[in-house]
Amino acid sequence: MMLSLLLSFSRYAALTGMFWYSSVAGHSSAVAENNPIKTETNTDKTNNSSSSLKGIDVSRWQKEVDWMQVKDAGVSFAFVKATQGDFRLDPFFARNWEETRRHGIKRGAYHFFKPEAPVEDQIKLFTSTVTLATGDLPPVLDVEVTTPGMSGEELRANIKTWLEAVTKYYGVRPIIYTSQNYYRRWLKGHFSDYHFWIARYSPVKPEVHHTDSWMFWQYTDSGSVAGINSAVDINFFAGDLDQLMKLCLPEMATANEQESPLQQFRHTYPQP
Repeated sequence: MMLSLLLSFSRYAALTGMFWYSSVAGHSSAVAENNPIKTETNTDKTNNSSSSLKGIDVSRWQKEVDWMQVKDAGVSFAFVKATQGDFRLDPFFARNWEETRRHGIKRGAYHFFKPEAPVEDQIKLFTSTVTLATGDLPPVLDVEVTTPGMSGEELRANIKTWLEAVTKYYGVRPIIYTSQNYYRRWLKGHFSDYHFWIARYSPVKPEVHHTDSWMFWQYTDSGSVAGINSAVDINFFAGDLDQLMKLCLPEMATANEQESPLQQFRHTYPQP
């Protein structure tokens, strides 16, 4: 089903030169910070039976977003930038985080990873900034830049440290965001326990190692969505609303004297 859907999308893009022309028409937030590596260069509301959920990701580049209009434009989920490196808070995070919740848009928070910054400080910054609630999407680690002189082994070790610490803190495995090219060079086959969110600006779906899996595809950085006065990234979720819900943090069980609230989550996040 998903393969045929993606193939039909590809044929449509080849005929029209655009992907979902009616709702996308800027510049990247998650992909456009700090000169990142880039890849190849309907506004109908979704429902439980949808198999082509549309989402966006935002940061300070989009400034103040009218989330009511975004919701009415058929956006089902949004990833919101929270932190970067070991020092920067996105100035629009608190507003975006609250407004997505208020308007019933599935929300997730992401951290822009800086390989040269102390990883423990990056963990502390994110966990002290982001409070997750029932129904929120897992945290996201945005990995798209490198540091001269740092080996792949060291880079991946630091990424793993962040992922494992954040998993322990929230009780749910994070998602890894990256570009198709960055994935191929640095991450391919090394993080099979995590789902990927791949940026590939092409009608061709993301390609991953047979041990890996992708759940989100950022297919353009030049989208246009009502309620946002600048270009925005548009994302595709490889599943329907029920499957998206299964990724979200579950209801916590009744408190058990022998368990902490975090232990109650039990990693219900679906395995890759």
